[in-house]
Amino acid sequence: MPSVRPKEPYAAIVAGGRGPLPRRYRAASLVVCADGGVARAHRAGWRPHVVVGDWDSLDLGLVNWLEQVGAERFRYPEAKDKTDSELAVDVVAERGFRTAYLLGGIGKRVDHELANLLLPRYAADRGVDLRVVAGGTLVQLVRGRVELDARVGDWVSLFSLRPHSSGIHTGGLRFALVDGTLTLGSTLGVSNEVTEEPAWVAVSEGELLAVRVRRPRPRA
Repeated sequence: MPSVRPKEPYAAIVAGGRGPLPRRYRAASLVVCADGGVARAHRAGWRPHVVVGDWDSLDLGLVNWLEQVGAERFRYPEAKDKTDSELAVDVVAERGFRTAYLLGGIGKRVDHELANLLLPRYAADRGVDLRVVAGGTLVQLVRGRVELDARVGDWVSLFSLRPHSSGIHTGGLRFALVDGTLTLGSTLGVSNEVTEEPAWVAVSEGELLAVRVRRPRPRA
């Protein structure tokens, strides 16, 4: 079964992390590059619609290319209160998109990586369902009931973002939670497995991060 895809227009945020850009997100209605993401978009043949950041990763060739493709550019001072990725989330929210994927937000520095993994919570407060994608890993926020972007055999881990998240119910996972509780820092929710599709998670009090790790399919 293919990944869960939004039925409405969605945005893609290209950050400056590692790895190739997944082709399936090239159809995004809005592509926002966060500074170093410009070079990755250029290599992949993507056309950015908006660029945000302090431009410390852009050389003259990339600047000229942005002018050629007509990308909107918003430059910020290096000493600023938000990361380039968070500025990109702001653009997505201001332009009315309710679903977005952050690509390349993992892989360079642990502090930036952690900041990006927590961005789905910030985005949700702005009305955006942001999912962080890195290779076969996808991270999404769980508030209320959420269908997981996962297929049978994938690993799923759940982490509480509050001191206590309770009233947790799951469906389609090997180790079910029924009115369960997870606490901040607990590893209880690590390495579950999808057994049925669609798999889902619901939480009554608190909020969770759901981390899906794609299990490679055996070769024929």
